[in-house]
Amino acid sequence: MVEMPASPYVEIRNHGYYVAGTRISLDSVACAIGRGETLEEILADFPAIESRRILEGAIAFIHAHPSEIATYLAEKAGRWEEARKLNPPHLAERARRYRGKKDLRSA
Repeated sequence: MVEMPASPYVEIRNHGYYVAGTRISLDSVACAIGRGETLEEILADFPAIESRRILEGAIAFIHAHPSEIATYLAEKAGRWEEARKLNPPHLAERARRYRGKKDLRSA
């Protein structure tokens, strides 16, 4: 995982970066910024971010570290692709149908 400087607005957990005090990944916010969403739109999309100040700090962090964020997003995309290869959609669908027939719930 790419190392980024410490920030009171960004936490490192579970091999990833998150908006401080939330379960919202920093990549979710970075992608929203990349789509051109405003601060208000991001707050509306992620109500778990209860502090406008923390979101502003996280956005400032993203803008202050563009190359590290780009590297981090590329790493995350690579991990998602690896996971998709290990869990092809047709196998996941078969497991869902099986659980439905057996009235089982996913773990």
